[in-house]
Amino acid sequence: MCADVIVVGAGLAGMAAALAAEKAGADVILIDRGPIGMGTNSALSNAAFSGPISRERADEYVDLVLQIGKRLNRVAYVRKVARGAPAAVAFLESLGLDVVRTPGQWLVRSVQPEVIPGVSLVRRVAELVAQRDRIRTECGLYVERLQRSAEHIVGVKGVDLGGCEQELRAPAVILACGGAGAIYAKHDNQASIMGQGYHLAACAGLDLWDMEFVQCYPVVLDEPGMPTMMIYPPYPREAKLVGPSGEDLLQKHDLGNINHAIIRKRDTFAAILVAEGAAGPVCMDLRPVPEHLWEVHPLSLLKRFKAECRKRPIRISPAVHFFMGGVQTDDEGQTNLTGLFACGEMVWGLHGANRMGGNALMECLVSGNLAGLGAVRRARAHADLSAKPIPPMGDEGAPGSERVDLRDLRLRLQDIAWECAGVVRSGEGMVAGLGKAEDVWRTVRAARVDTPKERILHADLVSAAFTLRAVLTAGLGRLESRGSFLREDYPSQDDARWLRNSRVSWDPNSDRFHVDYVPVDAG
Repeated sequence: MCADVIVVGAGLAGMAAALAAEKAGADVILIDRGPIGMGTNSALSNAAFSGPISRERADEYVDLVLQIGKRLNRVAYVRKVARGAPAAVAFLESLGLDVVRTPGQWLVRSVQPEVIPGVSLVRRVAELVAQRDRIRTECGLYVERLQRSAEHIVGVKGVDLGGCEQELRAPAVILACGGAGAIYAKHDNQASIMGQGYHLAACAGLDLWDMEFVQCYPVVLDEPGMPTMMIYPPYPREAKLVGPSGEDLLQKHDLGNINHAIIRKRDTFAAILVAEGAAGPVCMDLRPVPEHLWEVHPLSLLKRFKAECRKRPIRISPAVHFFMGGVQTDDEGQTNLTGLFACGEMVWGLHGANRMGGNALMECLVSGNLAGLGAVRRARAHADLSAKPIPPMGDEGAPGSERVDLRDLRLRLQDIAWECAGVVRSGEGMVAGLGKAEDVWRTVRAARVDTPKERILHADLVSAAFTLRAVLTAGLGRLESRGSFLREDYPSQDDARWLRNSRVSWDPNSDRFHVDYVPVDAG
C-alpha cells in the first residue's frame, strides 16, 4: 500500500498533519490503532488553546512560555508556534464549534455539558478528515517499526488486530503518536499511550531530548473502583481540598485559589499533595457547591459520580499528564532522519521544563500543519524512494519464548515508574528504578506471544520499558530541581550549572542509553 505521506497517530496533531498534507495535494494514509481521534489524549482534553492574543503581543506569549518552561525551551520553536497561532485559531473557528475567547486562550465548549470538550473537538475534526477523498484511514493498525532505504525513511510496518502484517510505503512519514503517560500507575491519559513513538524514533537512530521532564496534573480522581480522570478546571470557589487530618490544604500551604495554584504553582501543588497523601487520603470536598453548577461544565462531567460527590469528599491524587521531552525537528517539522517528520507531544522544544496550560493543543495544530506541509514538499522531491527495495532491519523488541503474564508485567512497570520517576524523585530511587526497568525490559523481550492481542500488548510493554529507561537515565544526571522535575536530594534550581537540555541516545549494540547535557540555545 503506497501514498505520498503516512501519518502515524490520529489525535489532533495527526489529523491536522493529514489535513494540511491533503490540502497541499498529497495522497495520505492516516493510521491509528483505534478509531480516528477518539482513542487519543486529544479527546480527553479540556479543549483549551493558548497563544498570543494578537501578533503585536507575540513576545509576551513567548516570554511567558519561557518563564514557565524555566528557560529550557527551544526559543526558535516557541517563536514559530507564536507565529503559527493565528492560523491555528482561524482553523479552529472554521470548524463550526462553539469557540470562546478568553485572555490568552481559546476554549471549545461542548453542546452537551456532560461531554468532554475534547470529544466535541476531535469528532468535528474527524468528520473533516472523513470528507477528504485523498485521506485514507487505517484503523486498528499497530505500527511496529519504521522502514528505511539507505538513509531515508520510506514507510512503516505494522500488524492489524487480526495478526496480519502490513507494509505501507511513502517517501514521507509523520510520527504523531503522543507521549507516554500510561507507563505510570497514576495517569490521566488513554491507556494505550505508552511511548510507542519515542521507541520507534530512538530505534531508528534519533536522540530523545529532555525526557526527564514529565508533568503531573494535581487534581485527578483517585476513587477505588472508579476510572482515573482529571477533575477538569475551572473549579468553583466553594471547592475545598482536605488533608488526611481534615486540614484545609489551600490555607495550610498558602496556595490561594485552586485555579490559581493549578496554573502558577502546578509542580509545587502536586508535590504538596503527594507529601500529604503519604499520611492518608487527600480529598476534594464539593458538597458546598450550589446545585445549579452541577448542570454545567466542568462539574457536569462528574454527573455519573454525582451522588457520591454530593454525599462525601472524593479522593484525589496527582497523576502523570504530559511529556515535555521528545524528538528534535526543523522548521518544516522534519527530524534528523530524512523523510521522518513529527508533530504534537512527540516534539521537543516548546515546553522546556514545564508546559503552560493550553499549549499542548496549540502545538498540535501548529506542528501538525508544519509537518504536513513539510512532508508534502519532501514527497514531491523524492517520490521515487517509496518504490525502491527496503533492506531488512533488525527485529527490535521481537518476542521470545518464555511464558510471561504480560498484564502483570505492565502493572509492575507502572508501579516502578510512579514510585521511582513520579512527582518527586531521588538519586537513590532513580538508580533502583532503572535497575528494575531494565529487568522488565529483559523479561518482556524474552516473553512468548501467542495471539495478536498479546503481540500488541507485548509491543506496548517494550515501548513502555524503553521509554522509562530513557526517563530515568536523563533524570539521574540532572543534579537540580527545575519545573516539573523535582529531586528531594537536589531541591534547588541551579542555573549556573544546569541551564542545559538532556540528550539521550540508545546504542542497540550494547543495549544501553547514553546521556549528555547540552547548553541551551537561547536563539
